[in-house]
Amino acid sequence: MRGLFTALLLLGSALAGGGEGTWRSLTPAGDWTASPARHAPPPCPALTLPPDWEVRSSVLADVTGDGAPECVLAVWRPWRDWRTARWSAHPTPIQGNRDARGYSSHVAVLRPLGGGRYREVWVGSALFQPLAALTVLPGGTLATLETTYAAPGAPARALSLWHWTGFGFRLDRRALTVAREVQPDAQGRPAVR
Repeated sequence: MRGLFTALLLLGSALAGGGEGTWRSLTPAGDWTASPARHAPPPCPALTLPPDWEVRSSVLADVTGDGAPECVLAVWRPWRDWRTARWSAHPTPIQGNRDARGYSSHVAVLRPLGGGRYREVWVGSALFQPLAALTVLPGGTLATLETTYAAPGAPARALSLWHWTGFGFRLDRRALTVAREVQPDAQGRPAVR
């Protein structure tokens, strides 16, 4: 009976888009289709980052639309509350956005300057849905795989697409899936496996 349950669980995961070996692309209609070809953006150059930053994923791409590439990072670091929290008696909405170790997930957009140096363009607050991986699609759309703080090493549960607003990102679309990697496909759509 236990074997049957395991087989049904694995079959359900594969049917829901959980096959980790096969690349699948998200179509504009919201369907998942086989994706044999991918076009991965280049990785970021080596940067001298704070020692307590754990970079889970990085890509070199123009996510801000200013014509110059940025290093876009999925970073986990020790949780810190908003600086404005010291002036309020009420808890901030990011209080629970951390794992059991006390680390929170962030998106960082950094301008590489050479020699490991960089200029911080933007680093977001602790995310409600932590990131397992990210990439940037042609045209600058940020594609992220979302996991949970309860199980940050587990496969992601959703793919989210974001665009730069001038100060941060706005959610365009979220699609449920089970995946560990994300890259643009040959047509510029998000592909996961």
